[in-house]
Amino acid sequence: MARLVVIIALLLGLAPGGFSLVAEEQPQKRVVFTGGNDLGEAWANVALTGQRLGESYLPMVVMIVNHSRGSITIDRDAIRLVAGDGKRYPMPTLKELRKNYKKFNFDRRAVSATGIPYEVWQRDRRLIDSNFFPQISVSRGAIAIDEVTLPPSYAMIDLVYFAKPSGLRRGDPFLVEIQPIGWDSPVVLGIVLD
Repeated sequence: MARLVVIIALLLGLAPGGFSLVAEEQPQKRVVFTGGNDLGEAWANVALTGQRLGESYLPMVVMIVNHSRGSITIDRDAIRLVAGDGKRYPMPTLKELRKNYKKFNFDRRAVSATGIPYEVWQRDRRLIDSNFFPQISVSRGAIAIDEVTLPPSYAMIDLVYFAKPSGLRRGDPFLVEIQPIGWDSPVVLGIVLD
């Protein structure tokens, strides 16, 4: 009987130095980073980025909103990853990515599977089509759109890629810098993958 009381006390956390059966709340991992200025705003969802740290390219979903009075042009050089050492990584060409990165098709499916309503974004009336890295077998077509023009108050959302900076690890800070043609200053997102 005494053994049963000790076992029950341990299970309930009543023994000296005992434990609690209540789960400790774990901090949420941050997956969305935002930034902006008078000309525009941007956000990046890095849920998939963190899953691909072992790869040579890093995917992330990026949204850019134009708040300036004129149209802006976003090309492959307008969105850059800036490593901790200051080196800038523009988006690769579609040919380069397809040749050197084998998880491209999985990434499109993962974006939808992780709760990012990608198709819903594409139907929004204020979104301009962008398709820097098209998937061959999708209804949006396999034609890459290498330049996107955003009128005032319009946005674009796309799954984009960057070459992974050498030595980048979980917990290392980096930036995503967005400077389309038509903006005098960039929008900068400070990112740390938890």
